[in-house]
Amino acid sequence: MSKLDKKKLLSSIQKLSNASVLVIGDIILDEFVIGSPERISREAPVIILEHISSEFALGGASNAAHNISALNAKCYLLGVVGNDLYSKALENECLKTNIKPILEFDQSRPTTVKTRLLSTAHKHHTSSVFFKQQLLRLDRLSRENISSKVEESLIEKIKANISKVDTVLISDYDLGVCTKKLISEVIKIANKNKVTVLVDAASNFQRFKGAFLITPNQPDTEGAVGFQIKDTDSLLRAGKKLLSISNAENVLITRGSEGMALFNKKDPSNPFILKAFNVSEVFDVTGAGDTVAGTISAALATKSSLESACTLGNLAASIVVRKYGTAVTSLKELKEHLGAL
Repeated sequence: MSKLDKKKLLSSIQKLSNASVLVIGDIILDEFVIGSPERISREAPVIILEHISSEFALGGASNAAHNISALNAKCYLLGVVGNDLYSKALENECLKTNIKPILEFDQSRPTTVKTRLLSTAHKHHTSSVFFKQQLLRLDRLSRENISSKVEESLIEKIKANISKVDTVLISDYDLGVCTKKLISEVIKIANKNKVTVLVDAASNFQRFKGAFLITPNQPDTEGAVGFQIKDTDSLLRAGKKLLSISNAENVLITRGSEGMALFNKKDPSNPFILKAFNVSEVFDVTGAGDTVAGTISAALATKSSLESACTLGNLAASIVVRKYGTAVTSLKELKEHLGAL
């Protein structure tokens, strides 16, 4: 698909709602506590905020899952949470966004939560928008690897649910869930059941031998291969080296405004190059990698070609970077933006 085949891509978009995907990895809950600045405290030189609202959003592996469910696809989310109030909040967010949570409770660790304290600015007379300024972020998390007992329980849950899905997405944020054994078992179980495995991770790519596709960004690729990607020659060398390091069948290097490059181990010298669809209206790249991985997972679940799936991932990313925070897109938006290309 050297040229943009809109008819083929439109057909792929229309099939996305038939997808069924299992996301496995580090689940993160984003919490936003919003307040109005009142005065300086007498206790310390800090602003006192009067609470206005608290909001939650799905992050990490659960953001990838949200990107899949937003395409009207069926999505199961498997991960570890603590035995705390935040686990219930996370489960509620999943159910609100039509994600089917398969949660493993671990009393030895907290639910991973990133709490952002935001202050509203006074509303400008020319606008109805309240502007928010982030004052502080507090992370509740554990970076320790999950125990062998939790590991075994997750493996059993994977075995019990693998027949329900067409693709598995491993979403690794280096928070202890994606252990070497778990990854190995996931790939083995999926391959045995003819289920495609995709990986969204930032490092240690040698753990993913046997995966169909890994989707690192350019900085993580450069960290893995040991040199910078500056031109076509260095891009080709990086793709070939990462294929060798990971022993995955395919490597998709996401390059921001430079687009994407897809390498296949059978023909690594001839990558599929995708230009970025949007470089002028980028407001926030937060979570764009989750969007790419989630969209490709859904597309491959409905038998789209890998080139078409990556093109849809590129298109979806071009939409969410126009939005603030961890964002998702929809079938309607994908169709509209495809038509406008």
